Amino acid sequence: MNASKILSTALIAIAAASAGSAFAADDGGLPVVNNTVVSTKTRADVQAEYVAAVKAGEISVYREDAFAPQLTSVASTKTRDQVRAELVAAQHDGQTALRW
Repeated sequence: MNASKILSTALIAIAAASAGSAFAADDGGLPVVNNTVVSTKTRADVQAEYVAAVKAGEISVYREDAFAPQLTSVASTKTRDQVRAELVAAQHDGQTALRW
């Protein structure tokens, strides 16, 4: 296991162990976050770990081609009334499973 996987596993284990005590009720009955977690690393340490993991290919980063392409719109050749008439005819002939 590499360092980032060990760190991730440790953080998940800590979060799971403390999940029951993460919230405490205040006088209004609303949950209040318990802010007693103390970090053992500086922000710079975490950022350096992140950069190293990205360079090593352990973390995928945002890419423009990672998402589905934008669909182009197609102009209809029929009016709304024509489409509705076709639907009614298909329902009448039993060609559709749905009937309104």
